[in-house]
Amino acid sequence: KLQFLYFIVLTTRYMTQNNTVQHTLSAAITAFEKDEWERRCTKALQEGLPQPAVVKASEEEHVKLYAGGGGTLPPITKMDREGLASLLNCRRLALSSNAIEKIGPGLNLIPQLEILSLSRNKIKKLENLDLPHLKQLWLSYNFIDRLSGLERLASLTTLYLSNNCIERWGEIDKLEANRNLVDLLLINNKIHTEIDKATDDTRREYRLQILLRLPQLVKIDGEPVLPEEREAADAKRQHTMA
Repeated sequence: KLQFLYFIVLTTRYMTQNNTVQHTLSAAITAFEKDEWERRCTKALQEGLPQPAVVKASEEEHVKLYAGGGGTLPPITKMDREGLASLLNCRRLALSSNAIEKIGPGLNLIPQLEILSLSRNKIKKLENLDLPHLKQLWLSYNFIDRLSGLERLASLTTLYLSNNCIERWGEIDKLEANRNLVDLLLINNKIHTEIDKATDDTRREYRLQILLRLPQLVKIDGEPVLPEEREAADAKRQHTMA
């Protein structure tokens, strides 16, 4: 919550100063390199170690560009292909708490990308996600109402979609293509909030409906799938097929 409030303050301050500038991912990468090198220099000085080498984003496995680049720049509004293509060694890319509206082309130019965080942006559509090695995708706090576009994520194990606009079970059906998915977060979507104040029976039915569609899940909304839940889903599935 604090990070989100900071993002709002940062965005408001920036828009007051200049509401026409488009801040790109490439600019944030430059800021990340500078800030990360300064951070490492400070740490080395405190520990009595030699000055570290200059940071190059192309050599980093974890690139942190949240809130415009470590929170020091205006929020990123555009994922430019040139910037993405430069992250050759990146395995974890953090782009949360920005103002990104579109998942730009070029993510597939990051050959080793395994974890992608795009939470707390303005994304409405899932696109340009042809990422066969991606294992974790964080998309909470966006405006997503459809789940088309995830079918090429063959290695996906973790999908965080809380606080979006998903309201139809047909969208959950689309995740059947992601056979390695084991951890799914849907809290505070309409499909979930409709049962928030309901009975325990309704809550059990919600989890059952997810398991009927995605029997391989081991965690739903942060809670482990219990053996009795899996048994109930298996029994209902067999009854439906009979």
